[in-house]
Amino acid sequence: MNTRFHSSRFNRLFSSLAVVVISLAMAGCGFKLRGAQAPLPFKQVAWRGATGPVSAALSQALVSQGAEVNASVKQINQSGTNAEGDAPADIDLIIEVNVDQRERQVVASTIAGQVRELDLRVRFNWQAFNRQGRPITPVIDMVLSQDLSYQESAALSKALEQDAIYDTLQSRLVSQVMRRLSGLSVDEGVQ
Repeated sequence: MNTRFHSSRFNRLFSSLAVVVISLAMAGCGFKLRGAQAPLPFKQVAWRGATGPVSAALSQALVSQGAEVNASVKQINQSGTNAEGDAPADIDLIIEVNVDQRERQVVASTIAGQVRELDLRVRFNWQAFNRQGRPITPVIDMVLSQDLSYQESAALSKALEQDAIYDTLQSRLVSQVMRRLSGLSVDEGVQ
């Protein structure tokens, strides 16, 4: 009886020690869990170009991180000025969106022409500019995709599944863009 008590105590002690050693090793190599985003290097953001579901979700993510999204986005032209030729002094970052769309392509079909598999894609093509209108990122084309098996007999449930996949792809894409934006320096040129 006494041996069992010592054996289970030894196992708990060994397990605790193993967890501590692994944690220290992972922390030593630079690993850290994704938690709160790093603070954004800008406060005011303006949009230029196409709008879509990713742009809307990205706007919400920027606001949740403390940035203000400017509503007068469409009035800012290529040179970073508005229609009067003035550069908005309060805007730190201009995000130009070239493509913001969801795509769906048939990958496989039966000999009778019934769809069996779809490829769902979320495409977001963008570039960031500083307040002077100088690009601070190259044009970035981001595409995430996922396959979806399809059956005509379950069309309604497959439509719901498709929406859930689009939402997942969109949230992954927004988090990737936010990580890129948090590492920008709005005073520098293309990195």
